[in-house]
Amino acid sequence: MKYLLTKIRWIRIFVSSILVIVFSFLVVTLITSGYAFVLAFNAQGKPDSAEISHFATTISRWLMPLLEMFFTLIIVFISAKKIENNISFHGLLIGVLAGIFSALMKIAFGGQHNYRTYIFLLTIIGLGYIGGYLNQRKRANKTMSPV
Repeated sequence: MKYLLTKIRWIRIFVSSILVIVFSFLVVTLITSGYAFVLAFNAQGKPDSAEISHFATTISRWLMPLLEMFFTLIIVFISAKKIENNISFHGLLIGVLAGIFSALMKIAFGGQHNYRTYIFLLTIIGLGYIGGYLNQRKRANKTMSPV
């Protein structure tokens, strides 16, 4: 199959990969805000900021990668609905950009640059491709079914 670079929707790919990171940060921020609200309600005043900071770093360390993997799969599946062809290639490109943005954000916020970063990058790329591939198979099954 021939992939033409002129038929790729680059803006859609870029925006979709940015949305993966934004939604992940948004969910972690909402969970941390909810925790701060519960602490403030229990303390009947200003909550302990050190406890909130500890909670945010603890939860973001393990929840952020899971959310990025989840949102990569979902956003690729949603983003590829209006693409006519090369859906799995679009998913792969979204996965590549989302993985690069995720690795850059991890390094920017003081995370370690080790083999886990590369494994996570490859996981995000793979999930992007899988989302595109599943969407492409779903579309192919719809066009082949007589109903």
